[in-house]
Amino acid sequence: MITQEKKIIPIKVSPIIVDEFDQIQEEEGLGNRASTFSFLVKYYHQKQWQEFEKAADELGDVLDRIDPKKIPSAKKQLGI
Repeated sequence: MITQEKKIIPIKVSPIIVDEFDQIQEEEGLGNRASTFSFLVKYYHQKQWQEFEKAADELGDVLDRIDPKKIPSAKKQLGI
C-alpha cells in the first residue's frame, strides 16, 4: 500500500482565533485543532443547508398563494 505524506499548510492567525478554537475544542470534546476545524466546516454547511431549506419553504408558501389565472400572459407583460 502506498501512502502519501500529509502536507501541512501553516496559516498565521490572530491569537483570538486560536483561543476561540481552543474554547470550541474544549466545549465540544474534540481531539485537536484539525478536528475542530472539520467540526466548524460541517457546522457551517449544516447551517447553510438549514437556511436554504427555510428559504425554499418560504418560497413555496408564496407560490402557493399566487393565483396563476391572475398573472398576465408573457405577451401582455412585454406589450406584444
